[in-house]
Amino acid sequence: ANTVRVEGRARELAHCFKQCNIDILGIQEHRRVHVEETQFSRLEGQYLVTSSAWRNLSQAAVGGVGLMLSPKARKALRTVTPITERILVAEFDSNPVTTVIVIYSPTNVAPVEEAEAFYEKLGEIIRDVPAVLGDFNARLGPEDALYTYHGETNHNGKLLVDLLTEHDLLAANTQFRKKRGKRWTFLDRCTRAKRQLDYILVRKKWRNSVLNAEPYHTFCTVGSDHRVVSMRVRLSLRVPK
Repeated sequence: ANTVRVEGRARELAHCFKQCNIDILGIQEHRRVHVEETQFSRLEGQYLVTSSAWRNLSQAAVGGVGLMLSPKARKALRTVTPITERILVAEFDSNPVTTVIVIYSPTNVAPVEEAEAFYEKLGEIIRDVPAVLGDFNARLGPEDALYTYHGETNHNGKLLVDLLTEHDLLAANTQFRKKRGKRWTFLDRCTRAKRQLDYILVRKKWRNSVLNAEPYHTFCTVGSDHRVVSMRVRLSLRVPK
């Protein structure tokens, strides 16, 4: 998001979310720092759930992961648990129970040890989880996924491929034949280079439940340099009586 620390930006995000009729949205880099382990906010009739961002050496707020939920999804929410400052796990009443992980990976230029530690922790908690939403800062090439934007897999991409293989996952937004212009998810503001860095991972046994997955521009007014990656999936969220 690049920041939804400012209330106006957060409300704009909620407005776009509602207009697009989305139920569950994973958010990275919200930059909202708070004392509580998780914070719930209501905006434009929608619900923002965040784990705290952190401060760098200059004391600037960076990072932070969270979820925006529709009223229906909020009622079905069972638990939300921050695992690390980069990983948030939410569980929803549904048939079957649906667990969603929101992540924000270290970039490809981060120390190798940091990226490997992140993927090790993600691997520990992923087990039987149906879906992972996030900014993986990873590029996949055609040797590792069906329909990719890039010609080869980078270092973070290799770590992602290992995760996919070990846990029988697939990147949903590389499974549908889209024009190349419908595959990239990030636009570098300095070089104008386009990259595919964001993915929704799903368990392979859910493949037939995924109806479509692709990035789109609808949220561009929010000010992010990433596109929203969306997935239409058959789920049966249950609202407790």
